[in-house]
Amino acid sequence: MISVATKDQPHFMVPFPKNEEFIGESLIASRFKAHQTKRIKAGQLQHTGHFRLAMCGLGGIGKTQDVLSCIYEYEHRRPVFWIHAGSIAQFEADYRKLGSLAKIPGHDDPKQNIGLIVKQWLEGPQSGEWILVVDNADNKLDFYPGPTSIESKGTDTVSNVIAYDGIAEFIPGGSKGTIIVTTRDREVARNLANQNVIIKPELRPEQAMELFYQHYSNTESMPDDTAALTRLLMELHYLPLAIVQVAAYLDLNRSITISRYLEIFKGTKESQQRLLSKPHHNIWRGKNKNAETILTTFSISFRQLRQQSKLADSFLQFMACIDRKAIPRDLLLKIRLDGVGDEFLISEALDKLVNFSILQNAKIDFGSGHGYEIHSLVHLAMQTYLESEMDTALNKASTLLANTLPDSKYENWVEWRVYLPHASALLAHLVGDSQASADLCVKAGRHLFDLGRYSESLKLYERARKLYAVLFGEENTKTLEAMHLMGYTFRFRGLLKEAQELEEKVLEVRRRTLGEEHPDTLRGMQNLAATYAELGGRLKEVQELEEKVLEVRRRTLGEEHPDTLRGMQNLAITYAELGGRVKEVQELREKVLEVRRRTLGEEHPDTLSSMQNLAITYAELGGRLKEVQELGEKILKVRRRTLGEEHPDTLSSMQNLANTYAELGGRVKEVHELREKVFEVRRRTLGEEHPDTLSSIQNLAATYKELGGRLKEVQELEEKVLEVRRRTLGEEHPDTLSSMQSLAITYAELGGRVKEVQELEEKVLEVRRRTLGEEHPDTLRGMQNLAITYAELGGRVKEVHELREKVLKVRRRTLGEEHPATLSSMQSLAITYAELGGRLKEVQELEEKVLEVRRRTLGEEHPDTLRTMQNLAAIYTELGGRLKEVQELEGKVLEVRRRTLGRDHRDTADAMYNLALTLYNVERTEEAISLMEEAACSYVRIYGSDHSHTKDAERLAKRWKDRRRRRFYWW
Repeated sequence: MISVATKDQPHFMVPFPKNEEFIGESLIASRFKAHQTKRIKAGQLQHTGHFRLAMCGLGGIGKTQDVLSCIYEYEHRRPVFWIHAGSIAQFEADYRKLGSLAKIPGHDDPKQNIGLIVKQWLEGPQSGEWILVVDNADNKLDFYPGPTSIESKGTDTVSNVIAYDGIAEFIPGGSKGTIIVTTRDREVARNLANQNVIIKPELRPEQAMELFYQHYSNTESMPDDTAALTRLLMELHYLPLAIVQVAAYLDLNRSITISRYLEIFKGTKESQQRLLSKPHHNIWRGKNKNAETILTTFSISFRQLRQQSKLADSFLQFMACIDRKAIPRDLLLKIRLDGVGDEFLISEALDKLVNFSILQNAKIDFGSGHGYEIHSLVHLAMQTYLESEMDTALNKASTLLANTLPDSKYENWVEWRVYLPHASALLAHLVGDSQASADLCVKAGRHLFDLGRYSESLKLYERARKLYAVLFGEENTKTLEAMHLMGYTFRFRGLLKEAQELEEKVLEVRRRTLGEEHPDTLRGMQNLAATYAELGGRLKEVQELEEKVLEVRRRTLGEEHPDTLRGMQNLAITYAELGGRVKEVQELREKVLEVRRRTLGEEHPDTLSSMQNLAITYAELGGRLKEVQELGEKILKVRRRTLGEEHPDTLSSMQNLANTYAELGGRVKEVHELREKVFEVRRRTLGEEHPDTLSSIQNLAATYKELGGRLKEVQELEEKVLEVRRRTLGEEHPDTLSSMQSLAITYAELGGRVKEVQELEEKVLEVRRRTLGEEHPDTLRGMQNLAITYAELGGRVKEVHELREKVLKVRRRTLGEEHPATLSSMQSLAITYAELGGRLKEVQELEEKVLEVRRRTLGEEHPDTLRTMQNLAAIYTELGGRLKEVQELEGKVLEVRRRTLGRDHRDTADAMYNLALTLYNVERTEEAISLMEEAACSYVRIYGSDHSHTKDAERLAKRWKDRRRRRFYWW
């Protein structure tokens, strides 16, 4: 039962009713009361302190009933929460149920890692003096993973965090609360409760007989069968679960006497021993004889059930293949077992299973709320009983589940939260080569991928590929599709070489078997192009593949076919990466948007995606940030209304709009609010360590930098991201390296940690050189960053020079003279020439070259063009004698920035600052002071009055004689 807390009545989350006929004294209650008495005698409050108690013993021996007898004494006195811990999946599910009952933030989301927030809530003051029951804590590796346990869990792993750290990590500690554990494993009991362990003894013979009487109402036959009952109870070794099961069976089947039951029982012992000697002996930890007797009892019930109801027997077989906890009734209605869809017939069959005590009714947090669970011993008995038929049952179950599971759209994630443990359990048992098995692997793999659990997803895709290859051949479409999914996942894990090999194999086969222009071949070209793009240095090949795909689709499908439009979209991305083709990118994206608006409507998801892509292009063109803002606000408004505030696409729109506001300047508070909102939702819905959550943390860190004075918080956030990525992705994953790079920049800005910066930069560069090659764009960026660090260290100008010349040489050769990255390298090299001294003419030539190209390719008012003007003005100032040109360049920069960005953008304020310095140098003092005061006011609005930029501008405006020159260089 579950009771909702009121002012006078605490939470009581217990899935079983009180057993009014519990036999004997509760050992748990006795020990607990003794503990309380001891505390009172010691002068301590009765309800303070943290206390743990464990009960261990054989399955079915009555541990749960003992605990129930204890906790019902506290029903109206303390909050009580009952947690199933027989698997990671069920532990997580019940923690979510607890979160729902207590209304802990994040409880109702299918993707939230619930372990940590429930633990923290229980340890906090608001939870009260609670009792937490951790029931069926039987699997040691679920609680304390060993070095190979993660691998061994395979697809049973439900939460990456719990699987890596173990359930024990999420059991609350602190200074309050009582934890009661039931387990078959004494080691788990000792680990969780130290010396406070009770070994549950067997029932005494008279207690066992009393228990039987409670569940067997046919007292008329008792006088004749008392002796038989005594022998039967001995055969059952006085185990409560077996006694209740037999009594329930005999009470429902009055034609079978106790004597006859005993005869059947003893007659099948030999065959049952053979069964029990094979699959499940480890669970009984050296007590196979007892276990065999229990399972023999259950197998008699199963045979009787089969005789009475074919449909009930079919349900038994299906449920033997899936997880035994939280079996949704909705699922059992949906699968149309044996072609039966009549709810009355299904209900009769399920009720028969309940009557046999094979199923227990249970409440679940899904659909109708009606579900079932099966005791672990019963479930084991079902599998043992079906051993010779298990392969058939598993194949049948996999077909039913594969046909029933929805796709992995966000809208279906609540459903997947309930179904995934069942799919995982089924896949763990499956060994056959069926298409349904492979299909189930693909479906579950896609959902795990969407959850960011790439390693588990990859294992399922690989399994599907092998199955499809055995069933249909290496070159079958399904086999190739599984290979593609593997390649896609390899790409997300940063294993680009492995992704390339798979994608090239898939494309080669499709070209040969389907032809150059088949839709699947074209899709293979696009997949390979995406991998080549990430590998770097192969943009020309990417362009050729994308142009080929688009040409064929235009000719065979038409200009406005959705696949043709996707081809345009992909080609636009490639042109953008190649550089120098911004106008073509704009034309392609405007074309796609125009067609989608006309054919799909203004608010179709594909139309909104096209708006987003066009907004990116406008941002790259420069001077069109207002249009970018309008598009971003339009997209966010529609997605909020049509998808909801927390949909992944809505969050993506918030993130993009925050980036636009950051570029516009003067809206740091709005940027901060949007990024914090995205982070909060992703952390709650996806979990603390999901890739999207980590990305949000990095964006939030960027905001803290823009706010100023929060570099310590930035450092903490980035160190957290790096720690998680190192642990979950590995030391050499591209995202891990990106985090190292970000952290290095933060360390540099904090100051005093140049050596750590150097070590991080050198590590990043070493890995990229080894894994990506000397000329990969990311490797070149690593060289560029390391050059900056060496420059700051001082005394290494020659190394800085060599690195920057190397980068420029490669970019000129691979990207061309006028690519944006090449121009950036020219500017970096210009810095080095300036630092070397005596080479200001070369610096001037490089800057003038960059400015000429940017004016011609990007336009006069593009942000990069303006930054180059600013840099050239600085060079002219250093050279001397060209102050008029300096004024013209800086005046132009300021005029454009005021008009396009507004007065309160940081770039505009910097332009005011620089021009004010120049005006002061040419003795236009009044204008200089006025402009510097205006810059100071803008800095106040942008950064606040305590920011260094603000204070510097205010000091200069007041005291030019004591000024300190400071120019903004944009490299």
